[in-house]
Amino acid sequence: MIKIKALTEELSKTAEEMGFKALKEFSTKDNARIDLAILRGNEKILAIEFENSYKWIKQRILYNGIKAHRAGFKHLWVVYPFRNEPLRKSWVEEYLRELGVEVEVISPENIGERIKGFLALL
Repeated sequence: MIKIKALTEELSKTAEEMGFKALKEFSTKDNARIDLAILRGNEKILAIEFENSYKWIKQRILYNGIKAHRAGFKHLWVVYPFRNEPLRKSWVEEYLRELGVEVEVISPENIGERIKGFLALL
């Protein structure tokens, strides 16, 4: 299991140190929630969702991607601690890309360094 609170704090701190704004439990216009939203001013940079279960993971990723899309995010990270690749040979990733959302399933290991690299490119 991943320690969501600790990861949320780490990612928020890193983003804010780099000049971004991190919002926990970001509320969308349609009252959905995104676990962690990274913003630059009003620009929506990255939606991050934490998933602790492998059950129905493709459906959860699809739902998370649709939430991110409807909220105006172009990038979604799903933090997922299991070794299997939930989007391998799946239409979900392709469908979300058609919507304009790039989704990545990220291991919680070294996620702090990963977000530094991602945000540094912006």
